[in-house]
Amino acid sequence: MRLKERLSDPATWLLLGFLVAVIVGCNWALPGPDTWANDSISPRSCGLGAIVETYRTGHRHHYPPLHMAVLTVVSLPWMAIAASRVGIDIDKLGPELLKPFYMTGIEAGARVVAAAMAIGIVYQTMRLWERLAGRRAGVAAGVVVTANAPLVYYAHTGNLDVPFLFWVSWALVEIDRVASGEPREEIALLLAIAAVLTKDPAACALIVALPIYLLVIPKVVRGTPVLRRGVVRGTALGVVAYAVVSGAAVNPTGFALRLKYEIFVATETAIQYPLGWRGTAAIARDAFLSTDRFTSWPVAATAAVGLIMVIAQRRGLDRARALLPFVAAASFSLIFNLLARQTLERYLLPQSLLYFPYAAIPFDWAWTRWARARVALAAAMAVALSPAWLGVASLDATLLADPRYEAEHFLAALPRGTRVEVYGGPHFVPRIPPNVAAVRPGVEPLEDRQPIYRVADMVDPAMDPRPRAPDVILLATELSTVPEEYTGPPEYGLTGYRDALSNRFFQRLYDGSFGFVRSATFTCSLPWPLACRSIHSSTAGQVWVYTPAR
Repeated sequence: MRLKERLSDPATWLLLGFLVAVIVGCNWALPGPDTWANDSISPRSCGLGAIVETYRTGHRHHYPPLHMAVLTVVSLPWMAIAASRVGIDIDKLGPELLKPFYMTGIEAGARVVAAAMAIGIVYQTMRLWERLAGRRAGVAAGVVVTANAPLVYYAHTGNLDVPFLFWVSWALVEIDRVASGEPREEIALLLAIAAVLTKDPAACALIVALPIYLLVIPKVVRGTPVLRRGVVRGTALGVVAYAVVSGAAVNPTGFALRLKYEIFVATETAIQYPLGWRGTAAIARDAFLSTDRFTSWPVAATAAVGLIMVIAQRRGLDRARALLPFVAAASFSLIFNLLARQTLERYLLPQSLLYFPYAAIPFDWAWTRWARARVALAAAMAVALSPAWLGVASLDATLLADPRYEAEHFLAALPRGTRVEVYGGPHFVPRIPPNVAAVRPGVEPLEDRQPIYRVADMVDPAMDPRPRAPDVILLATELSTVPEEYTGPPEYGLTGYRDALSNRFFQRLYDGSFGFVRSATFTCSLPWPLACRSIHSSTAGQVWVYTPAR
């Protein structure tokens, strides 16, 4: 397509508009020694070579290695610079890499990759819906996806949610091509494997669609053999690729440990809802009530109409193909959400990207039949999407107005040598300026903690700050969100403070028993109609500061 044609293509402008939404706030917490994105594998995991744990006998990493391998390659120039300065001795190289110069470059590279993959999700969504319902519906589906605030958030991070959904969205395009009669089985299966090698839950979105659209539909519609060459070759290549890349072939013990952790430990500790029908009903209710986190209620209602239209108006292969995104969304809901018992935003993001684009079907139908009302239709669509666009704007503004920035200004204004005690995990703490002497007490052994730049860790078996008499006590965002009357441990945090002593410490800090009072509360504040968006406990959290009572 020529440049002039591209510039006249609505899809081009849609992708450019989405790029702007991703660029705004792209420097969130940068420059700095870490990220504020909870569960991100960048910059530390990829920058410190954690991918080795996947292949080291008896060891494991929490996540599959594909995206970590991609980001490790992106990080190699920064690792090389560090090695040229201090050598390759791990005892020297590790601390050197933790400096903001390297971590900033590594995190920036990870965010560029995430942004590119998020744009890829929009592009593949438009490709899929153009195949299913035509060019106009494809663009309309893309519009719906670009107005998804959680997608925009994860496009700013080194989390695995955008990468695995990128591979899933691309795989669905190729799965539809196979269902349409094209010999694309190998690429479809390899893309599916890439998705699973990026994040395990990807299998939940594809495990139902793959046999139906690669095996059953070709057999029923065209009499194609189930065990045809493309399927056999694709399956063999996929199995080999998975065995090698996942570490199963070279580190079966570590691979088994990772699967055991994912299936039993991680799932059980993260369960939000009880087993049984009441818990299942609560999952369905909360997932439904989460709609306005991803889009607007009018768009969601229009998507329901679009799904009904597909079922009622289409027949045979045409209907089956148009149901492919819904099959993937329903599969993820039934296999992952109901088994893992979770409705966090990142665990509803796949369904939002797959289901809400069905709103393009009624829009395209009305546009075709009511030519004289097209201006009104476009205006109605804009009005329907306006809450979702406002959500994207609010998300970007939330990143720009992160309260940790204000907390950093507070710390930077303190006299040199001010003694500050920091409590919290590295993803939740403001960047510590060089003028303060910061320590992080805790009961965990030092080797069990993830270090924070410019913060000295110490073990305090009594969890009592009074003998040290700090000038300031600062609680990171994951600890500043608990109620004044402490009711339990925080949900996240590598230095978790989940023991009884820590619980008692926070309670006594809150009620003033230690002789400290809360002297500053830093919060996210935005002008109307924007509203601070809390996503994955990473944004819009408060920072509480305590100082000695006078």
